[in-house]
Amino acid sequence: MIENLLQEIGFSEKETKVYLLLAEAGKSTVQLLARRAGMPRTTAYSVLENLQQRGLVSAEHKHGTTFYVIQQASALLRMVNKEQEALKRKEAKTKELVELIKPYFKSKFFSVPRIQFFEGHMAIENLLYDHTKEWLNAVYQTDWTWWGYQDHTFVEHYREWLEWVWQIKNPQMKIWLLSNQASTPTEKDINVGNRIIKPIAQGNDFNSTVWVAGDFVIMLMTREEPYYAFQLRDAVFAGNMRFVFKLLWNAL
Repeated sequence: MIENLLQEIGFSEKETKVYLLLAEAGKSTVQLLARRAGMPRTTAYSVLENLQQRGLVSAEHKHGTTFYVIQQASALLRMVNKEQEALKRKEAKTKELVELIKPYFKSKFFSVPRIQFFEGHMAIENLLYDHTKEWLNAVYQTDWTWWGYQDHTFVEHYREWLEWVWQIKNPQMKIWLLSNQASTPTEKDINVGNRIIKPIAQGNDFNSTVWVAGDFVIMLMTREEPYYAFQLRDAVFAGNMRFVFKLLWNAL
C-alpha cells in the first residue's frame, strides 16, 4: 500500500525501497542501506542523492563517515508543493513561449503537409486538440455532417476529448457515426444533441476509427500500442469517403 502510494507520487521502485528502509532505521550509511536493499552501493548512493535533492533526506558527516538521515514525513508535502510551484513557473514560461512561436506558423514559408502521421498517445491527443476547430469549420463548409466509424477503443482512451468536442460544436451539426456493438453503450452515455450512432452487424466491424470532416479524413488506430493516426486533407478523397459512408449509412 505505502509502496504503491509512493510510486504514484513519482518515486521509482529503488527510491521507494531505500526511502522506507531509511525511514525504518532513522539514519544509516550508504553501505548498510545498499546491503539491506540488495543493490550495488553506487546505485544506493545515486538514489540517496536524488532523495536528498528533493528534501527528503539529509547527510551528516561524523569522524569521516557519512550518515544519511530521514526527514519527517511532512517533507513529502513540502516536496510536492515545490514541484507544483515549479510546474506553475514552467506553465507560465510555456504560455509565453507559445505566443512567441505562433507567428512562425503564419509565415509564408510555413506549409502544412497534405498528409500527416502521428504516433503515440500524446501525439494523438495533440492532433485532436490542435485540429478540432479546423475540422469543425470544414464540416460547416460542406454538408454539416461529421461522418465516420468510431471504434470502441477510441472512446475508452479519448473520452475526455469526445465530451469536449461534442460540447463546442455548432448545435446544427449532425454527427452520424457507425460503430461496433461494443462501443454503443459507451457512446450513448455521452450526452450530445443531433447525434446518431448506428451499430453494424457483429463480426463486420472495422478495427480503427475513420472520420470524414469536410475536406479532412482522419484515421486512428487505438486497439494496441503504439497508437497511431493519419490526417489527410484532400477534397476529392474526402468526398469519395463521405459517399462511401453515406452508402453504408443508408444500407443499415
